[in-house]
Amino acid sequence: MPIKNLMKTIVIFYDNDSSYANEKVFNGKSAVELSSEWAKSLNLSAFTVKSDTLSQLLCDMKEICTKENADTAVFSYIDLPFIDKSLSEKIIDSHITYKSEYTFADGYPYGFAPEALNAGTIGILAELSKNTQKSLGDQRVSRDGIYNLIKTDINAFDVETVIADSDWRLLRLSFHCGTKDNFMQCKALSKAAGNKNGVEELSEIASKTLGCLKTIPGFYNIQISGKSSYESVYLPCTVPVNEDMPFDKCSSLIEKIAEFSENAVISLSAWGEPLYHPDFLKIVEKILSYPGLSVFFETDGLLVTEDLCNSLAKISNAAAPRTHQWQKIMVAVNLDAATEQTYQKLHKNSPQGAFQKAVNAVSLLQNALPGQIYPQFVRMNDNEAELEAFFRYWNEKSNPSGGNLIIQKYDDFAGLLPECKPADLSPLERDPCWHLRRDLTILSNGDTPACRACVNGGSPCGTIKSGNVFNESLEEVWHKTNSLLLNHINKNYCQKCEKCDEWYTFNF
Repeated sequence: MPIKNLMKTIVIFYDNDSSYANEKVFNGKSAVELSSEWAKSLNLSAFTVKSDTLSQLLCDMKEICTKENADTAVFSYIDLPFIDKSLSEKIIDSHITYKSEYTFADGYPYGFAPEALNAGTIGILAELSKNTQKSLGDQRVSRDGIYNLIKTDINAFDVETVIADSDWRLLRLSFHCGTKDNFMQCKALSKAAGNKNGVEELSEIASKTLGCLKTIPGFYNIQISGKSSYESVYLPCTVPVNEDMPFDKCSSLIEKIAEFSENAVISLSAWGEPLYHPDFLKIVEKILSYPGLSVFFETDGLLVTEDLCNSLAKISNAAAPRTHQWQKIMVAVNLDAATEQTYQKLHKNSPQGAFQKAVNAVSLLQNALPGQIYPQFVRMNDNEAELEAFFRYWNEKSNPSGGNLIIQKYDDFAGLLPECKPADLSPLERDPCWHLRRDLTILSNGDTPACRACVNGGSPCGTIKSGNVFNESLEEVWHKTNSLLLNHINKNYCQKCEKCDEWYTFNF
């Protein structure tokens, strides 16, 4: 008798209470209904849990397995409209045949396959999440939470994978109905696929479908201030210069972003110094008043004071928890060097002592917002010799940032700035530009460049007009670059895009 016939297997769904999961938009059915039909097609009993934390989820799963005398649990969120029977059977067969403790599909877009876990392993993970990995166990349930817990000691577990014929991971497609963004992806795939349902075919269709690759912005780069303390060699001059975005217009824009995107990171201030804006703290507070929005800003650190840091901490502590995985506030402090001499070379006209003041700003900010501060190093030919020293110092947990840091790739803005990057890190095969797919840059007068490389409001091809968020809706502005992204999907690049190598860099 086959091994799988000797083993009792059940399905455990996690219900995250997403309103989108019950929308009947997939040929008259909802993601919840399709998930339930999938479980029935496998002839497996299904159970649903609603848990707050990863630790509680594992305890609930363990309890169900014990009560049902189950050997294997097939785990999935209940909001996956494309979860596939054939791929699921491969996972279950592999899991049972090879007596695996954890089996998953690798290389596919998220949403096509479940995870399979040995019941005993679930118990081990539950204990792990309450003891040595309590920090992970106390986190809210997430789609990669179980795998992230296993990764902490992956050699201790017998893990099997079912690998896709092609690797679709670089496209970061995720077909679930837990957020507006992903719900829109699912609707676009359903419309484009018609009656086609094989996972490889669906993946191929999704990779060429505009509505799957571009839904709503997840990252807004807003120039609230065009002012800066000095001239950095890696930053372009933007138009308008030295103009602040009025608070009332900025506040209205934030409201529109919260309604349009629901979940997003808002970056301040698009090549300017955000702390020059007289209403900077009010802007941060406005952003954090929406649980789906987070704040990211880059600063030279020269205007950072203890009072400012205390105010940021007060605003952050008063804000509700976020509905996504990002921190409420994230700050990058531009250092770009390990010595004052190199700092002065990269940041022209910066005052003497600016480097040390920037370093001190990291400590001030870290004390107020622990774990949310990132010393930043833009890697260039002129500072490459100090990269190792920068990394070794800031990577230490005992240093002011607590071990956090960012090494950022140099961007020449499609030839606008000199070529200064010390290494070409671009993948061999080009995919559609991430910034066209997820980012929206907004200058202080409301203008939106066709892409981030068009910092002065120009168009890559001379055919796409720049929009303005104060005169048009966000949706109208966002869709103006659809034709440009379609060209990328078809491997057709204009002169500016051809020269740009930022297509593979990803913001949040």
